[in-house]
Amino acid sequence: AYQMGYKSDFWKQAEANMTAFRQSGAKTLVTGCAECYFAFKVLYDKFNFKGDLEVVHISEYAARLIKEGKLKPVNRVEKTVTYHDPCHLGRQGEPYIHWSGREVLGDVRMFDPPKERRRGTYGIYEPPREVLKALPGLKLVEMARLKEYAWCCGAGGGVPETNPDFALWTATERLKEAEITGVEAIVTACPWCVQSFQKSVTRNDSGLIVYDITELLDEALK
Repeated sequence: AYQMGYKSDFWKQAEANMTAFRQSGAKTLVTGCAECYFAFKVLYDKFNFKGDLEVVHISEYAARLIKEGKLKPVNRVEKTVTYHDPCHLGRQGEPYIHWSGREVLGDVRMFDPPKERRRGTYGIYEPPREVLKALPGLKLVEMARLKEYAWCCGAGGGVPETNPDFALWTATERLKEAEITGVEAIVTACPWCVQSFQKSVTRNDSGLIVYDITELLDEALK
């Protein structure tokens, strides 16, 4: 809603969600959706809804539990895959940077004190890869454009609803990048990316299999 311009609807829903979270007594929110992660982690912080609620993506949580020995992937997952960085988990998922000051008027836009920019460098990139590398038998092959330079799947920000042809085109372009690597499957960490890629696979009769990272983790844990 926020990204499509319906800010009042976003604020109303955010207030309702935070009321529910506080009533539950939960201190940590875990989500498997990159868009939800961006909303709860970044937008809720930007507009002062989040408070001290810890927001964690499922890949971060799984990586943490694997390191602590609480999750033990033991079954072999004999697959060769590539990983797609969701925009809202990667470059859009880095923490919001609060700033207060003034804009200096002039020919060049300047801020006093200087404003630190969010450039996508500190998004959630390593946890999903740590999970994949912890799966016995699985081989990870990276695409040329990855992390903050990853190509968008076309599923976010209301694009499929407003520009469905463009959404399908950009998903198809990303799948071409995956196919070049010679892998059998593309793995991502957002259900919207999964949906977008599956539509493209069906439309283009691609041989690639599309997975959410939790599916492969589950296979290794059974």
